Amino acid sequence: MVTMRLKPKQPEKYDGSRDFQKIDNWIASMDSYFTITEAESPLIYHYLNTIFTDEAAIWFRYTYGKTNPSDLTWDTVKAALLNYFVRSNHLRRLHDQWAEARQTGTVTDYHVYLARLAMQLNTSISEEEFLDKFIRGLKPNTRTELEFHDPQTIAEAVKWASLFDAQFYHNKSSSQCYYGSFSTNSSYQEDNCGEPMQLDTLQRADGNTPAAVQIDAFRGKPQQFKLTKLTDEERTHLRNISACFKCRKMGHMARECPSKTNNNLGNSKRQ
Repeated sequence: MVTMRLKPKQPEKYDGSRDFQKIDNWIASMDSYFTITEAESPLIYHYLNTIFTDEAAIWFRYTYGKTNPSDLTWDTVKAALLNYFVRSNHLRRLHDQWAEARQTGTVTDYHVYLARLAMQLNTSISEEEFLDKFIRGLKPNTRTELEFHDPQTIAEAVKWASLFDAQFYHNKSSSQCYYGSFSTNSSYQEDNCGEPMQLDTLQRADGNTPAAVQIDAFRGKPQQFKLTKLTDEERTHLRNISACFKCRKMGHMARECPSKTNNNLGNSKRQ
């Protein structure tokens, strides 16, 4: 029987980064590399002396510069590296990030973020716990939808959430509603968008609403209607909402009314 000997790609060099995920991935690749190549001391010492760069190289030579290469094992170096380059409060920070995790982008991004935290926590988080955390951190409307569907697996939850999330926010976006900022580096909209256009009207004492006193708080184009004399109630209402007595629009007073300016321009042209 012929045994094929593998020739693994050499791992990337490690520069001393304190990013736990980067350290963890690098150590995993080194574990596999030494296993496949069946490397032993003192070759391990000399190989490590070439793969560390920057701060990691300084640390390795300072720590093991006087060590006999034949006595140094990869397990010894790995334990010391984790102890030195991983922050002492790393585990607590991960627990804080898990507890505070909320959806701020797409459902997929949120799911990947939770999965990465779960793997770094290196604890046995059951699928039930993961599913519960995933649903609790979704945006309110998406969370309500998932609680209605009651998914039993994380795969089902991600599927339902992604479908609803994309459709719900796509429809909101197409309505040209203006939203407040949601988060940095994210164009995702909040769940607080109301109707794209709101109208406020003045009512007379008898309950009838004259078209002449209709107030459009958001439209830029003035309504075409015939103005009537304001009642005392209408004047009071317009004053309370800082609206114009002439055109009944909010945002300016009668002396600054654009419609007055437009009428003056029209009259001058006719002259």
